[in-house]
Amino acid sequence: MAPTILHVAPHPDDEAVGCPGALLHLLDRGWTVVSVIASLGFSGQWERRRTEAEAAADRAAFVPVFLDPPLNLDLDGDLALATRRVATELPGIVEEHGASIVVSPSPHDVHHAHEAVGRGVQRAVAALPPTLRWWMWGVWGDLPAPNVYYGYDAAVLERALHILDAYAGELERNDYRPFLSGRAAANAVMGSERVFGFGSPAASAHPYADLVTEVRLVDGRFMASEPHHLDHGPEPAASYRLDLTPWLDSPTVHELVGHIREVRDEPAP
Repeated sequence: MAPTILHVAPHPDDEAVGCPGALLHLLDRGWTVVSVIASLGFSGQWERRRTEAEAAADRAAFVPVFLDPPLNLDLDGDLALATRRVATELPGIVEEHGASIVVSPSPHDVHHAHEAVGRGVQRAVAALPPTLRWWMWGVWGDLPAPNVYYGYDAAVLERALHILDAYAGELERNDYRPFLSGRAAANAVMGSERVFGFGSPAASAHPYADLVTEVRLVDGRFMASEPHHLDHGPEPAASYRLDLTPWLDSPTVHELVGHIREVRDEPAP
């Protein structure tokens, strides 16, 4: 049976932005990529955003799974409930698909919805087998300790952009395509030193890269793997030496000072 990686997207389009190059690479290597869509945006957007997510999954050859009902991740919604639902529902989805890697935003990704989902995934991982690997990406908030580097070329970026293009409604509101390519280009340069150590040479000749933080639960602690390229990851438990539990468990900045405002779509005049 093909190995499975399961990506948890707070919103439709996050699977095309978080670490799409790494997901496509594993897909090409024979992995099944399950794309869990946690919410469908504001209530008036559900039909449009589900249609876009289904089209994106078809373009990517990912297996789409929609939480039912979708999470309410509005800033004025019950974010604690959303976190609890992810924590309680995700283990069953992981077990159903036999996933060995779960991918999500970190619990410190600044956007309130991303943080709620990331915190839920953290709690879900604690209820799953310790062999499971958890990958975190940062979109709105940078990762403080990335340890997996995947460099890729323009052809992979074009595939990721093709997936993102399925989200026409979101791109009309704010075009994330320059962000996707610009962030990937910055990762290729800055990620070399952020993953492998300041002063390190370029990690890849490719112009683009994805960065993630990989942890496993070892004796109840979230332990980070040694820095590595995606294709050269350590498997033994002994390779997980850096304890990131204090960072993961710490309150986010926005839990301390409050979240930024949220703007809803206004009806056309």
